[in-house]
Amino acid sequence: MKTDMSCNDDRIRERLVAHGLRPTRARCRILALLSARREHFTPEAMYDALRAEGTPISIATLYQNLAKLSEAGVIRRFVGPDGVNRYDAVTEPHHHLFCEVCGRMVDVLAKGPLSSVVPEAVFPEDRSDLAGWKIKGRKVEFTGVCPACQARLARSA
Repeated sequence: MKTDMSCNDDRIRERLVAHGLRPTRARCRILALLSARREHFTPEAMYDALRAEGTPISIATLYQNLAKLSEAGVIRRFVGPDGVNRYDAVTEPHHHLFCEVCGRMVDVLAKGPLSSVVPEAVFPEDRSDLAGWKIKGRKVEFTGVCPACQARLARSA
């Protein structure tokens, strides 16, 4: 596999190659941004952040590479509480804690055996809708108010 020498970070280059992707300049920049900031960027916010860093990528190239990176399992795509696609460099199983005021997101682990959590019908007449399902994953979302927003709200009260 040919290597693009514009990818200066060996760890990022190796991660891309391990997932069967060519380490192009765009892919390296996207992965470097996600890894360094630990934020859960929307494509538009990522586009703006790359421009602000002086490493712009066209919006079409960004979307194409986000799709390839997430399909290959290099990054994780998920829908945030705002209903917008977001991207995460952490691909290991984890969950998110969302601030209901500012929208900040933090990666978290849930303690306890999630494997014991099973779906139950909300309405008794829907119980048959759950028969025969093979559960492939579980996701927990935590919501709350971050310390910064709590302090802001306390000052304005």
